[in-house]
Amino acid sequence: MSPAKAPSIAAILASSAARECRKAIRSLSDTKERHRGIHEARKAIRRLKSLLVLAQEPFAEAMPGIEATLGRLAASLSTLRDAYVALNTAHSLAGPRPSPEWQHAIEKLAHRSEGRLATELHDDPNFLKRRRQLRELAATLEGLPWRAIRVRTINEALERSEQRVGKVHKRVNKSATPANQHDWRRKARRLRMQLELWRRVRKATGKAGRHAPGYKEKTRDMSKLSDVLGTKQDLRALRVTLRSFREPEAVAPLLEQIRQELKKHRKKS
Repeated sequence: MSPAKAPSIAAILASSAARECRKAIRSLSDTKERHRGIHEARKAIRRLKSLLVLAQEPFAEAMPGIEATLGRLAASLSTLRDAYVALNTAHSLAGPRPSPEWQHAIEKLAHRSEGRLATELHDDPNFLKRRRQLRELAATLEGLPWRAIRVRTINEALERSEQRVGKVHKRVNKSATPANQHDWRRKARRLRMQLELWRRVRKATGKAGRHAPGYKEKTRDMSKLSDVLGTKQDLRALRVTLRSFREPEAVAPLLEQIRQELKKHRKKS
């Protein structure tokens, strides 16, 4: 009996795209842990977009519409996720025995997070509209010209992603604004996802050991970078939210703690 033929790159990428759509749909169907489901759905959407960008050349005609759909889906969930992240960040800073100031802030943040979730579920019960959009997107992805993807296509896309990370890094060195650092994080996270995917594809096709150009090390570096930048972004977002409460005396010690935490992380990025 001849050995089973390894799947093609195109087949693995197409299967991965379909899997991310299913993952997002299942996550939005999670009625027991809504916030966790939203988080997992957003991650699946990001992974899917990162995958599709690798094949942007053969998918050029369809990509604008696909990216627009993914962008709308991600944006529609971002305010929910951001509110929940602010709550979790506050819990982390407050510790196991929150001060009265932190306890008051946490209660307000929890009310804010659950209020936003209730509003979204009222407008889109059980996220049925979003899940339908994902099913329609999955059908669109199935019809894409996956067989047109070549190793060269992927390598060139990875090179472009690396260049984008390097370019925005230079911009951050000149002007480390929150917007520039956020852009740096997004591009580093996308490159990390693309490298992880490409390593899995190479392994599945039996080419993991053939001229692998340091994907593991690059992935680790991008993961560390995006984690540090993500922590700083979460702290800044919480700071903005606390200021919006218009309770300067109550939030003053909390803002000072955030300032100290940002100072710790400043040297890591």
